[in-house]
Amino acid sequence: MKGLAIIYDPHNLYQFLWYYCNKGKIKEWDALCLPNGYKGEYMHTFCEESGVFSKIYKYDTDFSNMSGMKKIKVILSMFGHFIIGKHKEFCKKLMNSYVVLNDYDEIVVIADVGVVSGACVALGEEKEIVILEDGINDYSNRPRWISKEKMKSVYNWQGFFLAKMGYCSPGWFWFEPDRYCIKYSSQPEKMKYRNYKEIRQLYTQEGTDEKLFDHIVKKIYPAIQKIDFEKTEAVLFTRSLDDFVVDDKKYIERIENYIQRSYKNILLKKHPREQSVYQFENGIKCLEVDNSVPAEVLLPYLKGKDIILITTSAIMLYMKAYQLTCNLILLDGMYEENMKSGTKYRLLCDEEVIEYCENFAEGHYMITTI
Repeated sequence: MKGLAIIYDPHNLYQFLWYYCNKGKIKEWDALCLPNGYKGEYMHTFCEESGVFSKIYKYDTDFSNMSGMKKIKVILSMFGHFIIGKHKEFCKKLMNSYVVLNDYDEIVVIADVGVVSGACVALGEEKEIVILEDGINDYSNRPRWISKEKMKSVYNWQGFFLAKMGYCSPGWFWFEPDRYCIKYSSQPEKMKYRNYKEIRQLYTQEGTDEKLFDHIVKKIYPAIQKIDFEKTEAVLFTRSLDDFVVDDKKYIERIENYIQRSYKNILLKKHPREQSVYQFENGIKCLEVDNSVPAEVLLPYLKGKDIILITTSAIMLYMKAYQLTCNLILLDGMYEENMKSGTKYRLLCDEEVIEYCENFAEGHYMITTI
């Protein structure tokens, strides 16, 4: 028997490579590469470069980038199978449209919120399912019912019903099939939602072939060696602000002005979903790090640099471990706009931001409001 890794993005691949070097070397692995946040399927080339996969399947189609009509057809089919008590048969049929499901006794996914990864989690009674760390939402409570503030969000109603039917959990609702799965977390003791068979430590040195991990990372991300970190003054880690507000232009301009007043040489590392374009005045040297490089790969090189984060980020989980301090930028007025917008992601209020920082960065942060 073999293992299957569902790969969407660089963060996803980086975590799986660690898992491979920690637990997975005893088994042969294949990869299923699906579209990365509407940027296409380029992760398959990095999977090939890693040298750890026997077969790499790549597809253009995923529920997230289907047309509205196709999404409706899929959801109606899900509902029909649920009504007759055959939702697991639907999940098997879905997975068999990509791979031969019976070839695998173990599947590794990044989260349970997508239709494909959720279908894998739904089969946790029959196969060993490993769920890696998705980010900030891993440390939130998962409600069993839809809250008042989410009543106007079509995305959250969709997630609520899909979670109740046992398919997947967009919107991060309580998902009963998680109880059969193994979860990896960078800070397991701080997870509020714990409906897993077991929660294990992510990126632990114990049992990890660190030489192999370092070798693979340098092999697939050679661009890191070409960055002049000595001359770099700061690194800007952005967030896809249109997740929170309909029009993000005025907030992007504020960030650009803040950077221009303070620095002359920066690295720009965009969030994988980021579609916005940052433009700086002449005289500001800005090197954008390719989206294929996960943010975690940069951290060992950032000692003594200013680390600027736009809104709370999972990167904060690793500040203490690397003895780094970040500057968290809050955008005045964006929380209030987010509450009225009905977008699928909710910003943390000021009190929640401070709680998050104290909980995870533990003194390795400062907050600036612009």
